Amino acid sequence: MGPFRRIHQRMGLVQQRTGFKITFTVLFLVILGSYFLPATIESFRIETLEQSIKQLLTGSNRELGEGPAVEFAEEGSVTVNGVTYADPRLVSIADSFFNESGDLVAASQAAVFLVASEMPDWIPTFLLEQPQLTLGVWLVASLWLVLVVWSGMTWSFLLSLSAMFLASLPFWLGSIFFGRLDSPPNISAILAICGMGFLGITFALLTKVALFVLSAPVPVIAIAQELVREAVRQRISVAFIILLVILLPLIPLWIDEKEQLRYQLQSYLSRSISITYVLLACMTLILGCASVAFEIRDRQIWQVMTKPVSRWSYLVGKWLGLVAINAVGITTASLAIFISVEYMKTRPAMDAQDQLAVRTEVLTARSGITPVYPNIGPTRLRELVTQKIEDEAVLREEIETGRRTELEIQAELIGEMVKEFRLDQRKIAPGEGKVVRFEGLQRTRDKGGEAKLQYLFHCGASSTHEVHPLIFRFPKDGSWIDIQYVPTVGASLRIPSNLIDEDGVLEIELLNAGFDKASNQFYPAGWSVNWDFDKLEVLYEVSGFEGNFLRAMLVDWFKLSFLGVLAVATASFLSFPVACLFSFAIFIGGSIAPFLGVSLDQYSPTNILEEAISWVAYMVHVLLYRFGAVKPSQMLVEGRLISWSEVMLEFVWLMVIWAGISMFFGFIAFRKKELAIYSGQG
Repeated sequence: MGPFRRIHQRMGLVQQRTGFKITFTVLFLVILGSYFLPATIESFRIETLEQSIKQLLTGSNRELGEGPAVEFAEEGSVTVNGVTYADPRLVSIADSFFNESGDLVAASQAAVFLVASEMPDWIPTFLLEQPQLTLGVWLVASLWLVLVVWSGMTWSFLLSLSAMFLASLPFWLGSIFFGRLDSPPNISAILAICGMGFLGITFALLTKVALFVLSAPVPVIAIAQELVREAVRQRISVAFIILLVILLPLIPLWIDEKEQLRYQLQSYLSRSISITYVLLACMTLILGCASVAFEIRDRQIWQVMTKPVSRWSYLVGKWLGLVAINAVGITTASLAIFISVEYMKTRPAMDAQDQLAVRTEVLTARSGITPVYPNIGPTRLRELVTQKIEDEAVLREEIETGRRTELEIQAELIGEMVKEFRLDQRKIAPGEGKVVRFEGLQRTRDKGGEAKLQYLFHCGASSTHEVHPLIFRFPKDGSWIDIQYVPTVGASLRIPSNLIDEDGVLEIELLNAGFDKASNQFYPAGWSVNWDFDKLEVLYEVSGFEGNFLRAMLVDWFKLSFLGVLAVATASFLSFPVACLFSFAIFIGGSIAPFLGVSLDQYSPTNILEEAISWVAYMVHVLLYRFGAVKPSQMLVEGRLISWSEVMLEFVWLMVIWAGISMFFGFIAFRKKELAIYSGQG
């Protein structure tokens, strides 16, 4: 081992020289440019072609015999400037791109399919589809390599490349060793091994960047920097990071490639983001509690407090250190998750419909709106309450005998009538209909995109073994669609933009009836149908997956930062085990707080003990609801928009209000704590 150690030490000194850094910086940038420059040019070419196909298809109508629409519907192809672009899979789902009038309303999605054959194999699909992303990846990769060189990690980087090559070599040559010459290399396993090496280097690099940023000669910053160093030294912290580095690249290998592609992506997003969040949360709580509690227990804090460091600076510095280490961890994990998603979406889909669902339901950011239900007017409500009191002799007797005041009875009746009125808006008797109105869809109409009606109905006993008829009628053009729905099972219906009026309003009439094709007649359904307030909504695309993913990671970072405050504040006056127990209780309570709110609506206590449990659950729900209100992993899986307003709201609640309150109480307790107690022994 002597020669290797000497070589390693020698290279460690050489890589610190300015000439070495300049040489390798130029070398790495030239290598990157030789790949990304033609990739960027090709990406812009694909985008131009896609826009040309989209422009040609937009507004064409197959019922009128217009060439592009007919060619697309019958052959799954389109001809632009004498060149034909085709995807035979489109023939089987061509009807889904047209509305009832024959207009091609999903030109953007059609163009994506048609240009797929023009994409070269040597460039990842996600880079070809988005030129701006290609430039962004080029910039980030260049910055990453420059930081590697100038932070003195070039030799470590080259060793990691060598280790990744040697570790992945069996997966390249395994088919040859076992006599299966026609078997392709196991690309997924190779990428997993390379991913582990990449994440390890990235975490080490970002840690160095964090230490550099926290190098200012200020007490608060110095304490934060020391905590980052402590996190790297402590085995428990390193164990969580190693788990993260190993698990994230392996998750794609555990997902069955025989499933539909959209389910594969949803499974990966759910598992990877959840694992990242849970591992970093546990690391934050344990590291935060251990750092403060053990320094107090082992009297190491004496050395800090003898310097010009206030107790407030000490606590804030510890918290900033946790914020920094979480920023490093979540950035590293985000890179892994994003790259894995972009790779996994290139896996073969079940069919064109599955591929379309990936783009329109998973890797997107959709906002949802519920119907605008009418409200009962105050005058009408007052009349109904007055009439109810006049008709009920029991109510009049209670008022006359003084058992209850008229004001109390009116308040009770108002609540009951408003609730009954709202339930009636979401209920349709057999053979009857109700018009629901969705507003705010102007942008979808202007862009020529499509919306999606998502519904979940209840009917009769709501047995999932039954099906019931329902008709969606669109007053704008008189068209209608009859369906058979399964109670309590969600489903969706595509809504073309031409059904939205000029004011961005979509009206749909729900008829609780069916249509018999044999007799060509309508017939009433057997049961009344109803739905929950948020189970009938229209989803429409607002932005792309990339921005939504960034906002999701920011929300998780804010949550982790609050947990850091919680750990530091509790450990300032509690022992390590008690501080951990309290912090983990808050973490778990906050995570399940929204679920507790839903459960309490269905819970009816029958004794004092159950009343106490209900009260505790209610307090947890009220106090910690905001912590679990936004669930980034679930929203990304469903393709729902995480808006900047929600991100800012999470920042204010978690990073300002809750963090401020926790730090304040922690400081009050810490200020009164006697630190320099000497027992006379040791």
